[in-house]
Amino acid sequence: MNIIFAGYRKWSYKILENLLKAQNSKWHISQIITTRYPEANFHNTAVPCLSIDPKNLSNQTIKSVCRKTPDLFLFYGWSWIIPRDVYTRYLCLILHPSPLPKYRGGSPLQHQIINNETTSAVTILQAGEKIDAGSVYAQTPFSLTETLEDIFTRIVTIGTQDTIKVLDSIANKTIRPITQDENHATVFKRRKPEESELTIKDIQAKTSVELYNFIRALADPYPNAFIKCKDGKKLLITGAELEL
Repeated sequence: MNIIFAGYRKWSYKILENLLKAQNSKWHISQIITTRYPEANFHNTAVPCLSIDPKNLSNQTIKSVCRKTPDLFLFYGWSWIIPRDVYTRYLCLILHPSPLPKYRGGSPLQHQIINNETTSAVTILQAGEKIDAGSVYAQTPFSLTETLEDIFTRIVTIGTQDTIKVLDSIANKTIRPITQDENHATVFKRRKPEESELTIKDIQAKTSVELYNFIRALADPYPNAFIKCKDGKKLLITGAELEL
């Protein structure tokens, strides 16, 4: 199988590195697509890599840049809607860090942590017309405790292992994806930077655990929690600890 990997997040690049080491005679990554300003150097592999405007992704773009016709796309750490003329022509798999059908949509990690969830899941699903509503190829739970860095490490480990299993199963024609239960679906919008503000009202109303989760959910690379100060500047809160 000829695979195109599309991503720009740091954690997705780490999965890409792992997949390049694991590829075999049944599947291989022949092309990488990233954005103009990725979080990691996606050009730092032996695989051809193209930087594009993600809003202009189309089947025509793919045909013009790919040396070989792709059999499958991996959209890992990709924050833009996949066009219809792409997902209807190719099998497109997405890695979404939530226990789908719960927490569909944008900023899934932040929403889960801010909502005081303690566990999540790495879900690999097929792209389709509805956002994050496609059939599930794999889903493995993981802990939402500790820092975002710790959480991303878990996502990379599980994401790598599950992707290899999924690709091997697709190549062997032994996988049966599962349809999501719409009765349990929840949808969240992508968070905006201004939603990272902590007000006096928030501090007075929230528990220490709720404030701690709010702050750690918004650690780098996301818009940090902040307090608006008297001089008009923002005081960024990049970390917090709970009293034992």
